[in-house]
Amino acid sequence: MIVAALSPRPMPAKPSPPGVKSSATVPLEPGVREDQLVGIATELFASKGYDGTSLRDIADAAGITKAALYYWFPEKEALFVRVVENRMGSLIRQVSLAIEQAADPIAKIRAFLHASAEQMDANRSAWVTSSINFWSNFDAAQREILLAQRDRFEQLLRQCVADAVAQGLLRPADPALVTRLLLSGLNQLPRWHKPGGRLSAAQVVEAYLDMLLTGLQPKT
Repeated sequence: MIVAALSPRPMPAKPSPPGVKSSATVPLEPGVREDQLVGIATELFASKGYDGTSLRDIADAAGITKAALYYWFPEKEALFVRVVENRMGSLIRQVSLAIEQAADPIAKIRAFLHASAEQMDANRSAWVTSSINFWSNFDAAQREILLAQRDRFEQLLRQCVADAVAQGLLRPADPALVTRLLLSGLNQLPRWHKPGGRLSAAQVVEAYLDMLLTGLQPKT
């Protein structure tokens, strides 16, 4: 269940005198309330899907009128773009910091995937919303904007893989294919992994890395 943390729905405002902007069109807490709306929308998109979530659903969960929601987000697509932008921006910051603190390319690969998995554990709904619903819900212009963020995220890992190959830490392999393999396993996690289960997302990723980097043959 989504519990809204917004302020109570305001009473209808009286008409303002000519030349004075109505207080009904001015948000009381623009920064806080907008973030709250994005959080509520994220949960609904993750649980009901993009197509199954309406602006009415989001407004009802937030405890505000649909007209009030239009003040910040006049269309569902704009709200969905904000969800994905927020998630990708946070993800890029976290993995970049993790990579900077790692000593060598293999450690950087592990750091990248661990940081990503920790973000997944911290905000599963945002991950599900942006990764599973991504391709079907943007027009061409919106997709191009967000693809730049996605490409930046992938390039961070690809460079780590390329450096590992160049330094002889991994056998010669196409860094792009290795990157897609690693990210495919990561992005599929929410389809089967349950929070609070035997393993965290970070622990699953570590097991994936051990299998990929050392192989599945018995150790001697």
